[in-house]
Amino acid sequence: MRTTIFKFLFAITALAVVSCDEWNVEIDTQIMRDGSCVRTVKSDNNGCLTEDEGWTVVEAKDSVRKFSNDKIQAVVISRRFDRAEDMNGYPALQIYGKPVRSESSLVKSFKWFYTDYTYTETFPGWQESFDIPITDYVSPDEASFWFTGYPELPQGITGEELTYISDISWRIDHWYFDVMWDLYFKSIASFYDEIENPPVDRETFLSMRDSVMNTAFNEDWEFWGEEGENDPLKYLDGFFHTKVFSETKSPEAESYGEKLWYQSIGLDELNVSYVLKLPGKITDAGRGIVENDIIRYRFGGAYLIPGDYTFTATSRCVNVWAFLLSGLILVVAVGSFFIKR
Repeated sequence: MRTTIFKFLFAITALAVVSCDEWNVEIDTQIMRDGSCVRTVKSDNNGCLTEDEGWTVVEAKDSVRKFSNDKIQAVVISRRFDRAEDMNGYPALQIYGKPVRSESSLVKSFKWFYTDYTYTETFPGWQESFDIPITDYVSPDEASFWFTGYPELPQGITGEELTYISDISWRIDHWYFDVMWDLYFKSIASFYDEIENPPVDRETFLSMRDSVMNTAFNEDWEFWGEEGENDPLKYLDGFFHTKVFSETKSPEAESYGEKLWYQSIGLDELNVSYVLKLPGKITDAGRGIVENDIIRYRFGGAYLIPGDYTFTATSRCVNVWAFLLSGLILVVAVGSFFIKR
């Protein structure tokens, strides 16, 4: 009945007037044998990069966005850390002032002839950005599968069972629909005092959210643009038998709605190319793909909608000195034997 185009259509409605430009980011994390690391981040929109002065601007140049022809500044920042764990306190990305944090750890396992390096980085989920939990519509595994591909629910199931899984799309769309109405109500409530002769007080208006979104959903109503017949403000006018919502505009509310959008379902506008380099030979890339001893991961803001997302990988370094020392010990031992003889 409805498709995920909702999340795009909402972005061009009266309150959440956002650019709809994708934020493309490249994250390169290189782990050294001594446990130190270097992280380099490139973005075609410096607005999503941290303002922490500890990061060094490696490159900054003007560029043109492919589809909109808007002039932007592509920026590359870099920073060295003595330990992988030190990165935890210095996130490189932000979304409207909210840092995109992660928890990194590096475990070194010494085995004499070789050393294993296991790197793990977890990006905490942004569930707190949603007043309407996605788990009210789908299970945690279904939500994770929809946004990240894991766990791989279709593996090993019958065609009949796959039909049930295909129902996830409809339930996810229902959640998107309700979340967008929630964002609308929050945006309007932010400037409710500016509305002359509102039909109800602010508290009553907020309490009517569920009634509005359930009625709209049952009517098969869809979000359209500001000039479209399905303008949400006009729908609210009809629901409350007034015209004050469509006639009242607020730049502050538009800005607030844009922030709410990007910090919730607009997260999927953040696309990340994540590259991990570990010392030695990769023995386990986790969910990544290995190319010339470099691991590439798929990642984006949408991965944080259902919950935490974790990268983990293991590599093995040969300890050349251990072989040399072992050889020396062997030579000394054999030499001592012949000397005694």
